[in-house]
Amino acid sequence: MRQARFCGTGQRMERRATTQRPVHLPVVLAVAVTVLCWSSNFPTIRYILQVYDPISMSVLRTWVGALALAALALALRLRLPALRDWPLCVLFGLTGIALATLCLNYGLSSLSAGGGAFLIGTVPIFSALLAWGCFGERLSRRAWLGIAVSFAGVGLIGLGEGGGLRFDLGTLFILASAANQAFFYVFQRLLHRRYSSLQITCTSVWAGAVLLSAFAPGLPALVARAPLGHTLAVVYLGIFPTAIAFTAWNFALSRARAAKVTSSLFAMPALAIAMAFAWLGEVPTLLSVLGGAVALSGVAMVHLWGGKGEQQRQPQMNADKH
Repeated sequence: MRQARFCGTGQRMERRATTQRPVHLPVVLAVAVTVLCWSSNFPTIRYILQVYDPISMSVLRTWVGALALAALALALRLRLPALRDWPLCVLFGLTGIALATLCLNYGLSSLSAGGGAFLIGTVPIFSALLAWGCFGERLSRRAWLGIAVSFAGVGLIGLGEGGGLRFDLGTLFILASAANQAFFYVFQRLLHRRYSSLQITCTSVWAGAVLLSAFAPGLPALVARAPLGHTLAVVYLGIFPTAIAFTAWNFALSRARAAKVTSSLFAMPALAIAMAFAWLGEVPTLLSVLGGAVALSGVAMVHLWGGKGEQQRQPQMNADKH
């Protein structure tokens, strides 16, 4: 999943939404669709990994998402980026789509759905650090404390998923996925004056699909022998958590304040745990849940007290991819 992904859709959409604008039913429905789709990303990946390997799943999922977004782009008549901007779109495809999806799949090969959902929740932490290091955005002391708290929670999750005696390496893969998603979301601002978030998302997914094609030679044979249910689950990931969820998320963020909309994403780990339990009978360890609560507390601190002089913009999440 890409996913995934907390992510700000950029300054242009943020300026469109005013503090006085009420949240209407279409926005509420768009947020609900996004949260449900992205929450389902984690148990669905765990289910698919029973048959598909992480690379094959990434390739098939990304191509399904790319085709779905191509149909949407044709319907909305979205214009393609100028040739000068394609190198940056390809970079986004590599980081935010290809690498983020691969790392997420590899991480969930050993982690529970709930543990993975908690860890992806650190995307705003990596986003804040990137914005501070690359764009000079200031962080308050309380925000730095929140970052420290969040990484302490990550450590607890890693120990909990590793059985309490060892640190599960799948945690590092999911953190790598979160870092790649954060890079994608933070550096989108370089293109936001010329393109919408949906345009950037579409071109990035297309670029990611092309880059992942190098790993596709054995995919047709795998699809032919895989159970239909697992293949349909991959198709679901490409259409719903990728294409539909990103479109709904962009719609919501264009019509309401980012801080108000992104706060709903704190419900994702709980929903992912409930879905994984009902579908797969999977229960995360108590230490993992405790670490997740600590990690999300740190994220909330950064969300509330991120910047000095202005409210921290919180980035989108890709359970893809996300």
